[in-house]
Amino acid sequence: MEGNQLVKADALCQELLAACWLAAGGKGQENVLPAGWQEIQLELVQINAAIVIETGDMLRADEALARLSAAGEQPYSIFLQARIYWMQGRCFEMLSLLEEYFQVDSGRGEVFFVQDSSYWQVNADIKERILNLLAHGYKFYGLSQLACSCYLQSSRVVEDFPVRLLEYSNYLFNAHYLFMPPREYLQAHLGYGRLFDRYGNVRQLRHNKRLHQQHRKIRLGYLSPDFRQHVVLLFIWAMFTCYDRDAFEVYCFSNSPVEDKYTEYIKAHTDFWCNLSGLDAMQAAKVIYNKEIDILVELAGHSQNNGLPILAYKPAPVQMCGIGYFATTGLSSVDYFLSDRYLITDSCDSMSGESCVCSEEARIAESDCFVEKLLVLPHSHFCYVPLAEMPDLQGAPCRKNGYITFGSFNNFTKVNDTVLCVWADILHRLPESRLLLKCSLLGDREGRELVRQKLLSLGISEERFELRGFSQPYLTEYYDIDIALDTFPYPGGGTTCDALYMGVPVITLGDGSHGGNFGISLLKNIGLDACCAASVEEYIEKAALLAGDMELLEALHLGIRNMLMASPVMDKAGYMQELQQGYRLIWQRYLAK
Repeated sequence: MEGNQLVKADALCQELLAACWLAAGGKGQENVLPAGWQEIQLELVQINAAIVIETGDMLRADEALARLSAAGEQPYSIFLQARIYWMQGRCFEMLSLLEEYFQVDSGRGEVFFVQDSSYWQVNADIKERILNLLAHGYKFYGLSQLACSCYLQSSRVVEDFPVRLLEYSNYLFNAHYLFMPPREYLQAHLGYGRLFDRYGNVRQLRHNKRLHQQHRKIRLGYLSPDFRQHVVLLFIWAMFTCYDRDAFEVYCFSNSPVEDKYTEYIKAHTDFWCNLSGLDAMQAAKVIYNKEIDILVELAGHSQNNGLPILAYKPAPVQMCGIGYFATTGLSSVDYFLSDRYLITDSCDSMSGESCVCSEEARIAESDCFVEKLLVLPHSHFCYVPLAEMPDLQGAPCRKNGYITFGSFNNFTKVNDTVLCVWADILHRLPESRLLLKCSLLGDREGRELVRQKLLSLGISEERFELRGFSQPYLTEYYDIDIALDTFPYPGGGTTCDALYMGVPVITLGDGSHGGNFGISLLKNIGLDACCAASVEEYIEKAALLAGDMELLEALHLGIRNMLMASPVMDKAGYMQELQQGYRLIWQRYLAK
């Protein structure tokens, strides 16, 4: 529903609620309504709450909660109360309400509802919403196994196909937080493609090669929800601002209604802009198709507000995914996935018969873990461009503190129990060291206590760790960290780049998977191979060795930014030259078929 429609609906709802109060004697919602009015009142109270949620109206949230409570317990009303709690940042209360009322059993690592739960009384649409909200809560507290269970169940119960795809993408994205075997991981992604076979009824668009051959320049289409202030924008900015305008035309297709000053800049510096939000996948695909795009690059993968359902219609003859996601899409309609020499593993075979890891040109490779072929760039698959004004550098804090401070500013969902145990081992090995953690969870009272108890149970005394909630701006807080510790199997992205730009060395562990090697690629591209580990033991050893050399840490804190700026990771011109050479390669492959 559009904004003006919501306003009108809200006004009508308030008028009808007022009529209910009058029917109760004009004395307010506490009075008993005449027969026939109670059901009307309940529905109006629920509509009112839904509008408050849809509009994010924090000022009326408590009033909506009070009305829902006064209207009596009813499954949909309980969901709405929980949803308002979530909107208010009361995550623990949200989870507690849902788990108690719907009798959730999560003791076996998956979410079940007991036989007489009210969950079974609601329709499929409400079931999906309940499961989705539970998943959000579990994810917030780092309970990724339970979150995945909810997202997967949600994708199975819902009848609306676009929502089914959305929930399955949520499941796949959150599976990255788990230690899942590669084959199982691949099969999970193939399940996304099978949804189209079973429910989609998608007819792919057909392309006239001769028509595309008539283009004087290669038409690149970029499809993303992140042409705005977003961490992904830091990695894709060069694509729109540094491309070869003599050889390429850039068409941007946004599938997010959110626009800002960065959006306006992109509009002004590319050849075409179109906001597709509000269109369904087939409509959006036809818009792209009518622009005769040669190569369409989707930049979100299975992350939020992705454009994969659009790619299923094959609106461009050559389609690729990358940057915002790190694993196969599972869609046969996607031809390539963007990669680099450090992300690929021994399971990757070069299609040209040459080594995948030593070429200085972009090349095509195949992987057992991808439906798509890999477009392997010779250095970095992304270019990091800080868009905000960055603080000045400072030396390593250990020089004045006299002890080493390890730290992580990653989303705590990435900090699984295994990671936390490894960090505790590092602290035990260096008895004078400290740990600084900063993330949204630590701004939540129950979340903070959860992490506190976990660290205490691992033998880390309270004076040795500091827990900070998320805040903006936060970059100067890197002044308090000597060494950043990366997470695994889901490593940091934007946080790692920010740490390095602020001069903080990062210890990372690559597991050999495409996504798990993100930190490895980043560090090797800037010359910090010594901070890369291939095992937990090596991770601990490298952290301890670096912590033992305060002079080296001081030099790194003052020098890493220069290393980063001089590397392929921040070389916009060099990156675009390699990427565009890759575009030419895959376009010539298409024309030669």
